[in-house]
Amino acid sequence: MADHSSDYDYEKRRKSFHLLGLIIPLGYLLYPSEAQAKAILLAAMIFGIFIDVFRLAEPRLRSFAHSLVGSLMRPEEKANLLGSTSLLIASVITAFIFPKVIAVAALCLLVGGDTAAALVGKRFGRIRIFGRKTLEGTLAFVGAGLILNAGVSLAAPGLTPLAIVAGALVGAVVEAVPFPIDDNFAVPIISGVAMSLARILGN
Repeated sequence: MADHSSDYDYEKRRKSFHLLGLIIPLGYLLYPSEAQAKAILLAAMIFGIFIDVFRLAEPRLRSFAHSLVGSLMRPEEKANLLGSTSLLIASVITAFIFPKVIAVAALCLLVGGDTAAALVGKRFGRIRIFGRKTLEGTLAFVGAGLILNAGVSLAAPGLTPLAIVAGALVGAVVEAVPFPIDDNFAVPIISGVAMSLARILGN
């Protein structure tokens, strides 16, 4: 029998760390210079990729990294880029292709929505959808996305109610459907497109 309590505890530890990723969209939102914020993100991405590639290439560094955060890694991350590195890459792509408020909202969906979906799905999920996710987790993604991006809309103009709803719904579907693309890229980019279109339709 699977140890569901152990699965949930692991997911809770991992997503608690993942939730720190909200620093990225919130920092981008609040930093006074958009151009400087993008430059900082770009530098952080380059540094993150360098460290991660060095970790993979250097056995001693790999062993040291695994001793620190190995318990938070998924098995595939031990021989590939970390999820945190993918998040940095996705953040840079999102920041450079979307208007600021859309990029911030899309990244909040990625971090907050994904965390809510994982924790609620592991703890309370009963109804399976798309083979690998749960309806309860997907609804948690929608709820978290609506709350986070309602907050974003209060802090920055340009995020309409229709865009907030469209982003949360589309982001939740993308997270649930087994896309061949990593969620770190698919969720912010596809939800960002949905919010951009919704903003145009709402004007």
